[in-house]
Amino acid sequence: MTLSVWRFAHLALAVISSLFLVMASVTGAILSVDAINERSNSYPSSDYQTLNLSEIIPMLQKNYSEVSMIEIDHNQVINLEAYDLDDNEVKGIIDPKTGKIIGKPQKKSEFIQWVTSLHRSLFLHETGRIFIGINAFLLMLIAISGMALIIRRQRGLMRFFSKIIKDYFLQYYHVISGRLLLIPILMIAVTGTYLSMIRFKIFDEQKIEHKIPKISDEEPEKKDLAQFSIFKNTKLSDVKKIEFPFPDDPEEFFKLKLKDRELLVDQFNGEIVSNIPYTKTVLLENLSLDLHTGRTNIVWAAILGFASLNILFFIISGFAITFRRKSTKIKNKFKPEEAKIVILAGSENGSTIGFADHIHQQLLSSGYPSFLALMNDYQLFPNAGHLLVFTSTYGQGDAPNNADRFLSLMNEFPQTQNVNISVVGFGSRSYSDFCGFAKKVDIELRERSWTNRIVDLFTINEKSPEEFVDWVKEWSLKTKILLKTTPAIIIKNQQTFKK
Repeated sequence: MTLSVWRFAHLALAVISSLFLVMASVTGAILSVDAINERSNSYPSSDYQTLNLSEIIPMLQKNYSEVSMIEIDHNQVINLEAYDLDDNEVKGIIDPKTGKIIGKPQKKSEFIQWVTSLHRSLFLHETGRIFIGINAFLLMLIAISGMALIIRRQRGLMRFFSKIIKDYFLQYYHVISGRLLLIPILMIAVTGTYLSMIRFKIFDEQKIEHKIPKISDEEPEKKDLAQFSIFKNTKLSDVKKIEFPFPDDPEEFFKLKLKDRELLVDQFNGEIVSNIPYTKTVLLENLSLDLHTGRTNIVWAAILGFASLNILFFIISGFAITFRRKSTKIKNKFKPEEAKIVILAGSENGSTIGFADHIHQQLLSSGYPSFLALMNDYQLFPNAGHLLVFTSTYGQGDAPNNADRFLSLMNEFPQTQNVNISVVGFGSRSYSDFCGFAKKVDIELRERSWTNRIVDLFTINEKSPEEFVDWVKEWSLKTKILLKTTPAIIIKNQQTFKK
């Protein structure tokens, strides 16, 4: 039941949000490429991490008649607004060591602006942001439910990264990529959800209001800017923005916007007039923006882009897996009450049903009234002389999704005649509880008064045709029913099943 709930939740969330997730993943991948390109073509200084403000601010005031502002963006690019020594307005990117203009700020292209607007709001403004925020939250739930399914599949959290049994391409890589990209996708989802919550002011918004002390009537004593303690102790890498005061005005202050706080600094003596730390909400907002966009790190931006594209693969492969599971076609010529041989199959992804169908088709071709059904379709079979059960195992010895009611149905519908039984389990010996559910079924059947086990429990490792042939030979020998025993025929049947 737990497996069904997680699987249903995982599928339902994917269906509800699929269209939005397709759009968000495509635009997210484009924006990650833009972040990489922007970072690669920026003008970061080699001295960015070592320079402090006591070296930069005096140099700027010496080289420019008036400095209004410097702002450091997420690419470590330093933008200056000032007037040169000839009183001409200057705006550009500077080398922090020399103060010289080395480039001009580049605007985002119209295409990137269009993609950004689509990614953030679907061009629907606040309404669109609500939709995007909800789908970011749904993506988080999808990732969590997917993680729960992997944990069940791998028999516990400690085996999360253990070997995965390869059923078929889409199923295998759906799980593999889900494990590898779980953290990036959770980061995308959690940060996207948090940024949406910030946008709609679910958390208290910080309003920074500096309290300016009373200005003395005495002429202030001036210190050398290079000797200001706050400037000597503050690295350029810790700064987001500096607003410069109007010179010689005692009511004007340096305003330093650092990564974790905002300061007012007296322009004459360097004393900190006001110090307001950012709240945790603001700090988490900045961190979420960095993690969500990858704007501060090329490698992380590339990982986010790859994860965004893989969301498309998850959607396509996830729906394909569901359709494959739901579209298992079982064809019967005889009704349950007419069947002399009943074959029941329990399979998580359909491969075990392929083996069952191989036997079913041979029996029909040989003129035997055979009936094939899923284990959850167990009922009274009044004319059955043979009951074959082919089943895989899911989780820690659990039943596949289409066999989880079989044991209770046996109690509800005991057969009224003696039936020859044979159980065949499918699994992988790399798991400690190899064919665990098949073993449970075999024990339960043997305890029934109406059963007669003619072949001991057979277990098939990694869907081996050769091992399956061994069972076919033994069952044919005991029943005198001739079946084909060439592994190549079984492989061909597996490949054509469900087409």
